[in-house]
Amino acid sequence: MQHLTTRYLAQVALPILMVSAAPAIAAQDSPAAEAPETYGITIETQNHRFKYSYPKALAREPALSNYLSNKGLGNSINFSADSDRDHAEAAARIENGYKLNPYEYQAEWSEEAEIPAYISLSRHTYEYLGGAHGMSVTTSLLWDKTADRPVEPMTLFSGAGHFDQALQKVFCEQLNVQRTAKRGHPVDANSKNSFEQCITPSEQTVILGSTQGDHFDTVSINVAPYEAGPYVEGSYQVDLPVTRAIISAVKPQYRSHFAVR
Repeated sequence: MQHLTTRYLAQVALPILMVSAAPAIAAQDSPAAEAPETYGITIETQNHRFKYSYPKALAREPALSNYLSNKGLGNSINFSADSDRDHAEAAARIENGYKLNPYEYQAEWSEEAEIPAYISLSRHTYEYLGGAHGMSVTTSLLWDKTADRPVEPMTLFSGAGHFDQALQKVFCEQLNVQRTAKRGHPVDANSKNSFEQCITPSEQTVILGSTQGDHFDTVSINVAPYEAGPYVEGSYQVDLPVTRAIISAVKPQYRSHFAVR
């Protein structure tokens, strides 16, 4: 790991390659090991498995590709160090050769949309740290193509309260449609069960999308496991069209990037 440099990862025209004698680290982008449409890092040791990728198409924005490469490098270094420490501590504490199960980390970036000013991205992450099960989470960001910097989607809105007011009702309705489909029975609107009550959209992952490539005209709310239902139900995602109410919740300087679908 110590032989990798940020400068090397910034060479986005080439696949990211990690080589080490011990532990063995697989080269990314070899035809038999990885789909050719992504850059990334793959590590496999007796203690953990790590995989991180993003689309090669994002190399069209060198600063963005460099940002994602550096994020992957940082994630791999931190995860590997934490895993090796935990496994070493467990081995020292527990007799009879007990070992922790191998840890696992997978992160995959996807391009959701591009409009003239921004690229919208989502990242699906799965992490297993030796418990009963792993955890999946989706996050998002916007890439400001003019400033060459990441932007949190919610910073385009005038506040969480305005955002929630604009879409809470329809979001709750659509969430309950999905809950009903998964559970096989309608949600009780008067239930005190937290898994049957509505949740706050702005506290979830907000992903901005575009059907035409000129403006943001969709807003997706991705809900992690345990937020709207038990773990077995997995995540939820409610996709909503941009409305005038949603545009009114956008800060004035960003409204030109949105359109009603």
